[in-house]
Amino acid sequence: MADAKYDVAVIGGGVAGLSAAAFISEHAQTLVLERESQPAYHSSGRSASVFIEGYENATVAGLTKASGPFFRDPPEGFSDTPLLVPRGGLTVARPGEEHKLAKYLAAWQPLCPELIPADKEQTLAHSTILNPDYVAGGAWDPTWMSIDTHALLLGYQRQLRLNGGRVATSAEVLDLTRSDGTWTVTTTKGAYQAEVLVNAAGSWAGALGARLSLEKPLQPMRRTGIIVGAPEAVNTWPLVHTISGDLYYKPESPGLMICPADETPSPPCDAQPDEMDIAIAIDRFQQYTRHPVDRPLHTWAGLRTFAPDRLPIVGFDDDAPGFFWLAGQGGFGVQTSPEMGRLVGAVVSGQEATPAAIDANRF
Repeated sequence: MADAKYDVAVIGGGVAGLSAAAFISEHAQTLVLERESQPAYHSSGRSASVFIEGYENATVAGLTKASGPFFRDPPEGFSDTPLLVPRGGLTVARPGEEHKLAKYLAAWQPLCPELIPADKEQTLAHSTILNPDYVAGGAWDPTWMSIDTHALLLGYQRQLRLNGGRVATSAEVLDLTRSDGTWTVTTTKGAYQAEVLVNAAGSWAGALGARLSLEKPLQPMRRTGIIVGAPEAVNTWPLVHTISGDLYYKPESPGLMICPADETPSPPCDAQPDEMDIAIAIDRFQQYTRHPVDRPLHTWAGLRTFAPDRLPIVGFDDDAPGFFWLAGQGGFGVQTSPEMGRLVGAVVSGQEATPAAIDANRF
């Protein structure tokens, strides 16, 4: 017998599940089921936490841009601190990569009007630790922001609870069944019933769907993060990434975060950093910059899950009534979460249709 019955049960307490639940709970009794002892333990808690409108592709850029008003002016009581902090973003091209830079500017300037080219001197001025021998020029966008992910996640949970919703932690899904229009989710915390089931299980979303013979082409990819020491002034530095996509660095307490932008296929798991990826990141960083690295202060890894077209998979499954996909949000789940959460809330409550570009059944 089920412990409780809800209108909607969201499986996964990362930023996708929490944001969706916060908006769904405005219309329906909502439960979030999280297998770990705390929400956002995996990818959401290991995010680079940046807001970049010109990111990934036009669909993601649109979702990000639509999320901007929420980040800049969240609902009353959502957060005690600003969700966005000015950061600025610098894209760096090496000698011989000028054509890549031109292509990047041509692709993104129509969507990002403040994105401008920077010559070599201007590029070096934006990030004084760059190695001049590795710089031909760059592009500068002052609109890039850092996101206070901790405040964002707490705000979604606060919204959910104010609307009468609930988060159940340490509730790993053991079984899923459907009968008479109702889903029963058996977990390590007990059984729960809901009319609609939202699969927001992050890197486990594909495996969760496969339990019901619902196959989607989702692939978790491991990404590595390293923090190295830096002077106090690091807090004012921009995020810097290479046009070739093999490195980025940005301020991150207690120093400077560097990432080799790796994407290593992985099964869903509690990802751990690989020693080779750490070595590669440090080596690239020391080539691109003149900043000394004695040893990493902290290392970690997270999984970013993508569909082949790098668009999210969102919407009701044609082959399973009441089963809703919210998956494949890769490295953009945090920055698109306000608009994605609003969209999911509207679709689940029947107010809107799922946009074709991100429909779960397009594969």
